[in-house]
Amino acid sequence: MKSPELTAAANLPEGFEFRPDLATAATSRELHTAPRHRWFYFPHSYSYRLVDEILDLWDLPATGTLADNFVGSGTTLVEGARRGLQTAGFDLSPLSVAVTNVKTRSYDPAAIERRLERIMEASPVNPPSLPDRLTRAFTSQELSEIFRLLNPMSRMRKPMRDFFLVALLWGTRGFSRAVPDGGWFRWQEWADRSTEIREAFQEAASIMIRDVQAVDWPEGSSGRSARKADARKLPLPSSSADGLITSPPYANRHDYSRVFHISLLLLGVVEQEVTRLRHRSIRSHVEAREPIGHRRSLKRWTPPASLDAVLSALPEDADPRIERLLRGYFEDIHLSLLEVCRVLAPGGRAAYVLGNVRHAGVMVPVDEITVDLAGQVGLATDAGWVMRQRGNAAQQMGRFGREPSRESVILFTKGGNQ
Repeated sequence: MKSPELTAAANLPEGFEFRPDLATAATSRELHTAPRHRWFYFPHSYSYRLVDEILDLWDLPATGTLADNFVGSGTTLVEGARRGLQTAGFDLSPLSVAVTNVKTRSYDPAAIERRLERIMEASPVNPPSLPDRLTRAFTSQELSEIFRLLNPMSRMRKPMRDFFLVALLWGTRGFSRAVPDGGWFRWQEWADRSTEIREAFQEAASIMIRDVQAVDWPEGSSGRSARKADARKLPLPSSSADGLITSPPYANRHDYSRVFHISLLLLGVVEQEVTRLRHRSIRSHVEAREPIGHRRSLKRWTPPASLDAVLSALPEDADPRIERLLRGYFEDIHLSLLEVCRVLAPGGRAAYVLGNVRHAGVMVPVDEITVDLAGQVGLATDAGWVMRQRGNAAQQMGRFGREPSRESVILFTKGGNQ
């Protein structure tokens, strides 16, 4: 009987190879204990080890620029900065931008320790008027302790303030009663834990300070390597990046503006801005809307045959939102690849980390469709690394059975004459 690895390798598309050595690198598991990376990471992040594997293969110029157009929690930029590369990251989420800039900055550990002492000595305060979600996520006593910490932070200059804000977000992540559950969150109830808040924050901040003390970091790193911007329209000059490593949101209906709603509110983002983020995000979930100002770029775009085959296979009784989601998602991937091709220097390299998905029982080969889209914009596919085979959503498996779905890295090169 063939092993699962041999079976998977035998069924791969042309040009793909099975890389089971990268299976754990497709997950956030290795970030849990990695200095700087562990300050804040998303559950669906890839590992720094995957970035290193790709950068070792590419051998970018020593002073080259590494970009990430869906920066997430900054894994690509942290590794790029650690190697001394120039970095440029972009994301629509203020949370992603703040976390990435905190993780890529150089610090004076003695100055951080002094400010941590001031925060811990702060007197209790009455919280301001707060959004309903915050008052449901935390008890009034917990919020009083949280704002006791936030109050002295608000009087600090931005780099130091953001450092401690990230420590607060990470330290208190387990206290919120809005518990992430897949692409959403569910409300849970438990007793007040206000007496634990300050200790949890101090522990998170202390871990961050120890990382600053222990890990050599390029002097003068400004922490301004990430900016709020749309991957479909990057504020980068043409031919300015030597490499790009990223992972667009998977087409699995996960709405990260909801998953991280509480963190965004604690960061100071108002409810209207969270809603705007939800509508403007890449169309990987049903509440995202068609981007304004991109119709011209899509006029000459024809959906590839690989996407048409998926849409034709959807059953007649499928939720009509599925077809709309998939069409919109691949339009957005197309737009992002157009920008990747524009900003890469001739001969520049790119890597997209992708996960295949299943809707209405139909497997969507996101990796193969993306290869076809890349060819349309002028990016040559060098290789496809299949890191692992994942299960499907519980609802899909319950109705249609289990069908392994690939999680892959697609490696591209921009032609030298573009």
